[in-house]
Amino acid sequence: MDAERKIKILWTSEHCCIRVIKQVVALRATGRYWIHGLAKQVSYGSDEFDVFSFYHHRRQFEETVRSTDYDIYIHSNEPNHQLNRIRREKPDKPIILDAHDLDSIRQGVIPLDEMRAMTNCNGVVFVSPQVRDVIVNDIHRDQLKGKEYIVLEHYCNEKWLALKQPANTNRSGLVYHGGMQSPPYKTPHFRYRHLYPVMKRLVELGHELHLMPGNPDAYRTYANIGAFVYEPQMYQDLMPQLCTKKWGMVIFNNPSKDQMQVNLTLTNKHYEYIMCGMPFIVYGAPATAEWVKVHGCGLNFDRLDDITPQILDENYDRLKAEVAAIRPRMTMEKHIHRLEKLIHILLNGKLKQTGIETA
Repeated sequence: MDAERKIKILWTSEHCCIRVIKQVVALRATGRYWIHGLAKQVSYGSDEFDVFSFYHHRRQFEETVRSTDYDIYIHSNEPNHQLNRIRREKPDKPIILDAHDLDSIRQGVIPLDEMRAMTNCNGVVFVSPQVRDVIVNDIHRDQLKGKEYIVLEHYCNEKWLALKQPANTNRSGLVYHGGMQSPPYKTPHFRYRHLYPVMKRLVELGHELHLMPGNPDAYRTYANIGAFVYEPQMYQDLMPQLCTKKWGMVIFNNPSKDQMQVNLTLTNKHYEYIMCGMPFIVYGAPATAEWVKVHGCGLNFDRLDDITPQILDENYDRLKAEVAAIRPRMTMEKHIHRLEKLIHILLNGKLKQTGIETA
């Protein structure tokens, strides 16, 4: 490959989530990549691509892939079936699966599309060491045998280091942002997001709660528990709002630790809290609890009722200082070399044989 030419990537997804944007911004910042985004939903950050295309349905997706000839293809999953269509159209091109949401983890079943995607890809990006170990050693051991994979967590981009950080005395409350299922609950595989009783109990314990749900229905259904509840916000508006809060919450309705999605994965919110200068509270999220044991920056709790205003006040100054110290290192730009290494391995003739399944 001509060293002077930028590596051309087609990056596909369905809803072009913030994780996609974080990686694209960091890759393009190196000056070594030209990236075409293709998604079904236009979202915050789509202007960060060199070119961005929108598709309505399968025919448009396949026509766009068929008409391109890029060096490498990356698909951010949920769902996985688009990767299998890329493989059918581009049987000899390297494809990376950014496996940030897997139904085998979240629902406890292995969909055929996921099995095929693991077969059809040449490399995989995982969001945590815990997910990597379960997928590589157990669930998809045969599909990934001999293939390349990395772990790349949900780091924020360096531009957010410029966020104004209010003084400790100008911060207040506990904040949660992200998905929150609305009662009555109809999605058992999202039990960890059944947060109404959890948040209600935290208010009863005397906490000032700020809830920033990603789904509009939660703005209404959580409004009667005594918390401040906000309408969904665009990412660029969310981040300054988070900076005014004192504690972040990585909290899930998972008291028995039996839900693999939050047992094994790390979250975007965890890194948003760090970037916004907040220590965070961990409950029902074992992978995040392990991260805290290594890096600090938060408090782990096994019982909801142990999360008292007193224990938070006693630890705040110490943990806030830990966050300030680690914050400059926790950026996507500082860690994007892992993805770059995977890209270069796949482009330099070290492709592992891929069994193609496209039916």
